[in-house]
Amino acid sequence: MVLSAADKREIADMFNAFSQRMGTGRYIQSPEEKVLDMIVQAVTPQIVPLGQRFEASPGIQRPGDVLISEAISTALVPTKRKKAMTKFNKAVKEGMKIVRSSSSYGKKGTISNSKKAFSAVTKTVSKARKGAKLAKKGVMRKVQQKAKGIFLRALSGAAAGTGRRVPQVRRRR
Repeated sequence: MVLSAADKREIADMFNAFSQRMGTGRYIQSPEEKVLDMIVQAVTPQIVPLGQRFEASPGIQRPGDVLISEAISTALVPTKRKKAMTKFNKAVKEGMKIVRSSSSYGKKGTISNSKKAFSAVTKTVSKARKGAKLAKKGVMRKVQQKAKGIFLRALSGAAAGTGRRVPQVRRRR
């Protein structure tokens, strides 16, 4: 593409305006810019090894500005705390572990019909939470015993292991 003389002049004028704005002489910093540069110099050794990333952002920015914004966003944005597992979910997890170790829903270590096993475990844990009678025998008896233990520990709190009487799980009618 061939540029006309007018285009060349326009590009030259834009370049001159940019160079005048940036300045050729000594750059004088405002107090705010000095503080910002000091922070960048202090924070750079700690942040750069951790992240090693500069996100592309619109406009022209100094690497120090990007680094400061990264540090501020890391320091000020709270991280979301992992939600605590409920006693019911803990009991289901332990129940599935018991089912996996038995041979009732497939060979030991695997579960052939996971939906059916999960359904049975959740129903059994729900019964245990309500205080229903234990099954006579089988893997679901073990699941219910484990679940009952988890729920009793939840109710007893500090009483566990102290020899004090632990309250029983009440039945719903």
